[in-house]
Amino acid sequence: MMHSDGDGSTSHAQKQNDDVSQAPPTHSSISATKRSTNITRSSETAEFPSQDFDDKLSSTGSVFRRDDFVGGPVTTATIRFPPKHIANALDEEDKTAKHNYLKSLGRIVFARGPWIESHPLALSYNNPGRNNATKSSDEDEIQCMTQALEDKSSYKTLAFGGLAKNRGGTSTFETVSGMIFPSSSPSALSYLNDSSSRVESCHSINRRISVVAFGGRRISFLSGGGLWSNSITNKNGKDTAQDDFVSIPIAKDGSLTSSYLEVSDWIHDVRLLNAELQQGNNQSAFLLAMGMTNNNCEIFGFYSSTQDEQETLQPTRLQCITCDVRCITYSLSFHGWDSTSVLSSDEQLPSLAVASGTVFSEIVVWDAVVNSQEDENDEESLDTLVKRWLANVTAGANIIIKASRIRRTSLHRLKGHLGSIFSVHFSTCGQYIASTSDDRTVRLFHLQPIDESQTEWKLIWTGWGHTARVFDVSFAYPSHALGEESSHPTLVSAGEDSTARIWSPLQTQEVSHPLRGHDCESVWTVDVCDGIIVTGGNDGCVKLWDLDNRMMEDKDIRTFVVPKDPPIQSTHSEEKITTEATTSKPRKKQKKKQKLSGQLICGMELFKCHRLVVATRAGGLFSLDLKRNTWTHHKCWHDNVISLEDKSKLQIDPTTGTCLSVSPSAAKVIVGTTEGWLVVASLDSSCDVASHAFRCPSYRPVQSISWIDDDNVVVFYARGSVIWFRMEYIPLPLHIMTLGTPGIPLSFAYDYKQSFYIGDSRGNLAYFDIGQSERNEITPTSVLKAHAKEHVTAVTVMKSGIIVSVGNDGCMHQSKVANNGQLQRLVSIPVPATTGLKHIWNDAILGGFYGNDYVVMDNINGYEFVRIPTGGRQKRQDFHIGFSNGCSHAMAICTGQKDGSNIIDFHSSHLFDETSTLPVPRHQRITTTYNIGHSYHAETINDVTWVKKCGVKPAYLLSGSNDCSVKLMEFRNGTFASAKELPPHESCVRGVCTSSHPATNTSLLVTCGGKLTMECYLLDHSSADMDASVTALCSYRTTGSKATIDHRMNAVRSVPLPSNENYHFVVSGDSEGNLHVVMVSELPSDRKTTIGEILKGNGRPVLCLELLTYNWFLLAFVGTTGGDIQLWTFSIAKLIGCSEASEDGHRQLGDVLSSTASCEFKAHQSGVNDLSASIIVGESESVVICSVGDDQTVSTCLIHFAESGPESLSCEGIRLSTTQCASASALKAVELILDDSTFHRVYTSGHDETVTLWKLDFARLSLKYVTSVPIGTEGSCLDCCQYNHPDGTIREVVAVGGLGTELLSFNLTTLLAACALIEANSLLITAGAGFSADSGLQTYEQAPLSYREMCDPSKLVEDPLKFQQFWLAFTRSYLKTKPHSGYELLDQWCQGGKLPNLLRQSDGSTPWWVYTSNVDGHFRNTRLASFRESVCEIHGCALEFKCACGIGFANGEPRLGWQKWNEQVQPTDACRETKLVMTDDAISSSLLLCSHCQLLPMRANVLMFHDTDENILRSISVERDRYQAWEATVEKNIETSGKRFVVLELGCGPTVPAVREESEEVVSDCAKIIQSDKSRCVKSGSVSFIRINPKHAEISLSTSEPTRMISIFSKAEAALKEIDRWIDLLI
Repeated sequence: MMHSDGDGSTSHAQKQNDDVSQAPPTHSSISATKRSTNITRSSETAEFPSQDFDDKLSSTGSVFRRDDFVGGPVTTATIRFPPKHIANALDEEDKTAKHNYLKSLGRIVFARGPWIESHPLALSYNNPGRNNATKSSDEDEIQCMTQALEDKSSYKTLAFGGLAKNRGGTSTFETVSGMIFPSSSPSALSYLNDSSSRVESCHSINRRISVVAFGGRRISFLSGGGLWSNSITNKNGKDTAQDDFVSIPIAKDGSLTSSYLEVSDWIHDVRLLNAELQQGNNQSAFLLAMGMTNNNCEIFGFYSSTQDEQETLQPTRLQCITCDVRCITYSLSFHGWDSTSVLSSDEQLPSLAVASGTVFSEIVVWDAVVNSQEDENDEESLDTLVKRWLANVTAGANIIIKASRIRRTSLHRLKGHLGSIFSVHFSTCGQYIASTSDDRTVRLFHLQPIDESQTEWKLIWTGWGHTARVFDVSFAYPSHALGEESSHPTLVSAGEDSTARIWSPLQTQEVSHPLRGHDCESVWTVDVCDGIIVTGGNDGCVKLWDLDNRMMEDKDIRTFVVPKDPPIQSTHSEEKITTEATTSKPRKKQKKKQKLSGQLICGMELFKCHRLVVATRAGGLFSLDLKRNTWTHHKCWHDNVISLEDKSKLQIDPTTGTCLSVSPSAAKVIVGTTEGWLVVASLDSSCDVASHAFRCPSYRPVQSISWIDDDNVVVFYARGSVIWFRMEYIPLPLHIMTLGTPGIPLSFAYDYKQSFYIGDSRGNLAYFDIGQSERNEITPTSVLKAHAKEHVTAVTVMKSGIIVSVGNDGCMHQSKVANNGQLQRLVSIPVPATTGLKHIWNDAILGGFYGNDYVVMDNINGYEFVRIPTGGRQKRQDFHIGFSNGCSHAMAICTGQKDGSNIIDFHSSHLFDETSTLPVPRHQRITTTYNIGHSYHAETINDVTWVKKCGVKPAYLLSGSNDCSVKLMEFRNGTFASAKELPPHESCVRGVCTSSHPATNTSLLVTCGGKLTMECYLLDHSSADMDASVTALCSYRTTGSKATIDHRMNAVRSVPLPSNENYHFVVSGDSEGNLHVVMVSELPSDRKTTIGEILKGNGRPVLCLELLTYNWFLLAFVGTTGGDIQLWTFSIAKLIGCSEASEDGHRQLGDVLSSTASCEFKAHQSGVNDLSASIIVGESESVVICSVGDDQTVSTCLIHFAESGPESLSCEGIRLSTTQCASASALKAVELILDDSTFHRVYTSGHDETVTLWKLDFARLSLKYVTSVPIGTEGSCLDCCQYNHPDGTIREVVAVGGLGTELLSFNLTTLLAACALIEANSLLITAGAGFSADSGLQTYEQAPLSYREMCDPSKLVEDPLKFQQFWLAFTRSYLKTKPHSGYELLDQWCQGGKLPNLLRQSDGSTPWWVYTSNVDGHFRNTRLASFRESVCEIHGCALEFKCACGIGFANGEPRLGWQKWNEQVQPTDACRETKLVMTDDAISSSLLLCSHCQLLPMRANVLMFHDTDENILRSISVERDRYQAWEATVEKNIETSGKRFVVLELGCGPTVPAVREESEEVVSDCAKIIQSDKSRCVKSGSVSFIRINPKHAEISLSTSEPTRMISIFSKAEAALKEIDRWIDLLI
């Protein structure tokens, strides 16, 4: 270690000048001292525990719990269905119903990083065989099977175990690259496959292994996960289903086991082949082939054995098969070896073919296993090795087989690709090979014969369409084909262009539009199962697509020609008008008018299930029956029109028609005209009904019409008015709403709460409170500029009251009505892959245009439902969508022809039916499963921060990523419940932060990133709806020269400005070393941007910063790429004055900010990636900083300040300590938590994919390693918070960001308990029935009714033998029951010396005692040396029996009613002292008599109801007296010696409260002593009360410090284990 003592020597002074620079005096209000700042440096190397200790900790588990993992790349995904033996058990003759039911039982299984998840495919279904589900007559078995099948739970696990050893920062996690599923089927029609197989009749391992997962060099075997694997045997010897994923242990050397097998190379693919053992052998065995990166194949044999009462897999390496083409492969695929087949001992191995995709643009095809005689040159054939291995397994002999190594010759080398091959797959029958590459192509090879004996693979098709690398491809079969090979195979590919594509190589190339829906560039995996396409991408989501629907997307298009218009019958007045026009206008204008002679459509609308109505400007009214493909000619809409006002006949010019709308009941249609007329025409062609017309004078022309219901219609007028008509006999204008804007009204929403919202053509959203107005004519209450100057095409009101609008700007805008009645802007989010939006359904389903394509998508999950080419968005079109049966849609597009006619193209899904066209109900929940997982960041997360206010639920996590997105995740009950996307940045998001005033219920959210941009939002914690909780405040933009994409803000922090609840102080650091300082107000403002001040730094890019409020100053600690940390100081008084100035007060920031840093020192040899700072409680003049950098070092800095007034602050001294080699690679994040109640914690994470917990020692200013836990992502950032879990515990949760976000947490109350126990000088253990219950014993509530009856000594008199045998039965159970591990832990803490401060007294007395109501005697166990002489059993012990001579006496006097018994009893002192310690041999079925008098029966040494037996009371009293004397000594030590005392209560409930009350009484007595000492200013000790109970751990005692009350809601054994883990880590 190197130290600098600051003695003023020349060399030291020179070193100071290199490390610390003090800012010169400036005109700033902050005075900077001129003298140098002393710095003291020290250095140490991080010390990690030994391997043996690490192994011990790994065996006991981690203190951290993995709560959740969101985001991260989905590397493999598929769908599995019930296996054949389950499908065959369903008794259903209707194959279609059976198939649909089995398909509904499917489960989606995917891997996201190191995690495997299993989710139900369908949320609801109908079981066709529920009444007779199986062929068995056992109703219980039927019910059990049905419940197991209809499992709709989700399961999640780490593929390779979560407790693997990890030391020094090496990650134990591997990303799962593939899975196979022995216990399930890839199709719901697998039961129709009649191929012979003995797998159903043998004791097969595939019934218990649900998933074989592999990734990197690891492979693991899992059962459960809802995948129909059986691993638990019931009392009838039949397997029952298991739900949660369980790792099947794999044997290692000696008796060790592991959750995974690690092999010599990276694994690309695996195949499993069951092996049949001799009859009567209960073991199971299988062979496993693994395809490796170096183009070889490893063959392993596995068999099951029982080890420590647990099934374990025993692996044996049999052979390594290598190909003569030695190369690195990016992909490899097997063909052969079906996990549903069984290899018998006398059979040859089936063949196993390999296709390897190399980095040299070719595919190598070779045979790893051939079904023929092996070459003579082989050292040993695989057949022979397998048979020898099976024989040894059957015989139970030690298996010692030397693995052989053979070489195979490649058969074919397929060329065609121009880059590395990422994926290669065989078709089901092996006749085709599909491959993908980074040359952006998908290629198909076909195995074709050359002659009778030879074949070759030929490239028959190349698919171009992907615009980036293609990562995966899958063969797709229709849902009815069951993998049957077709002469026209279908392929589905996925790549780096965010799409999956469907190909029909030999027919029509790409057969549908690209499948879009992933909010990321890279779609890594694709699979097709039973007609369902499954894709997984970098956004952490799995998407599902219906193959049949997508393939029929462009095929079900019908074209109809609109009928010709009827001839116009002109009236006399019309002829006159025409004549005047002809004579008064020149001929040239007549020719211009003739150009409009073609058929003109004035309105078109889909209605009432497969019907379309069309109105023309020649008066034609036609309806099309889309089922029958027939047109119906209705009466011309302008003929015989009667005015509803005066019943006069009107002459309506049909050329003035502008729009139409069909009533909800489809009985009538309204056509609007430029003259303001609304013509109501009947659609009933069976009767001749006159049309009616009405209008509101002076309102014209009609722009559009919308129905609210059959009785209410809303009419939009082009001159800025909207009229709501009540459709009575004479339509009445209920409300006339005038926008007052230059725009044309286009859309509206009515929330049925007297609120009306209208969007116009200039981007305005107007709010009308029609319930508050008594006038017919209404002006808007508020107008908000929502969509710039673009059309507002649709508006809806969410259930929460949020107004959502969409427009031609491609944005979805959210707003709400504030308390003052004004529209308040929330956020406006651009919708990707759209250039203009047109519709909105169900609050989140959006319809709009991408170019000329009409697209429907789920805006939350990014899933694209429909894409229809329209030929132009200006064409007249109508669209309907429904979700009653999946997603069904219909769209009609009208196109004018050159000859003047019109054709209508009708697009529809094949699921489109009568119910599909019904309007989507408001707020309808879409139950179709098409997305799993939150759409999260697709690239590395750069920063995360918790947003939480004390006492407010829920908490939120704010994160920003390189993909320019910002996410706000709602955190409830230890997991993420929902997500909200904030508006994205133009470039990457580098920093996020939050701050809040204690007195408000809001939080400021700030994000920053590329192009020097900063966005500010306000989060309202009181809002119940997440969408309504976030409001956009302002944006920060730099002035002067325009920032480029290379200019970035890398970090941002904010603090609330004291004494002003409206303002926050925000500081960000950029890539040029500057600081940007902004004052942000929470008050709403019309200004969308704000201006701040720029402070010039040292020129090195800022990587991190931290803000602290320190007395009258704000301190900014800034870390740079040079390894320096700068300190900037700001006067709070000046900043408050600035905020209280005029609205332009922000321009005065330059007058109150320092222009240079106060001081600067070097903390790292390279960049400071992150830092965390905190004020030391109790030392108001000190701040501690922890920082990490690329040099793998954690630096801890303690800064002392000198303050002289509210405007002057100087740095007095700096202590800097560096902990080197703290990680195996660069450290990226650090978080400091100061906690005086436990220990000061420092969390670090980095590229080693590990979170490490350190203990900070202020005295030595050093870090001590506590523990580390591997994570499934790069730890680029982290943050911590604490929350109250519903189970009653307080948990500290760490959010770690990288490629996804992982949540780790631990029980803070158990840490508090561990720290209290480590410090304890005396320990009282109080135990109730709940403590014994953890061993499997019954509590008083669980005991039979006879127990209460036999807890009466009088029953001994009535029937001595029955009474005695009853208690002997309990004694026998106490003897046979092994005390749980908690007893041993307590023994280790006490007698074992594990608690360092729990030392014996000088007189030899123990500093611990046990006070218990349990009579099981487990504390007297011979293995527990601690408690033999220090236990007070207040109810006695059932392991001892005594003479019953005293049950008839009370206090030496005969009891009333016991005369007869007492006359027969002549007790002596010898009888009173007789005691029989029970053992298994001493328990007899005959009556046990006193060994002294041989007359009286023995009774259990247990205090019963109404028991006055002095023989029992005497021993209990002796123990109680000793205990009370010990307690008095403890209280004296607390009072006089300042000792620390802990009461540990275990399993004491309120039903029998004796022990519970004793604990509280002891704690209260000690608290009174401590309080009395404090009043006398005498230093006293402390008392801590730890209550552990799963239901009743609450503590109602009211005490003051330093008495600590710790409630742990848990079973005692589990809590003690967790406390013991902390003790192991801390001592």
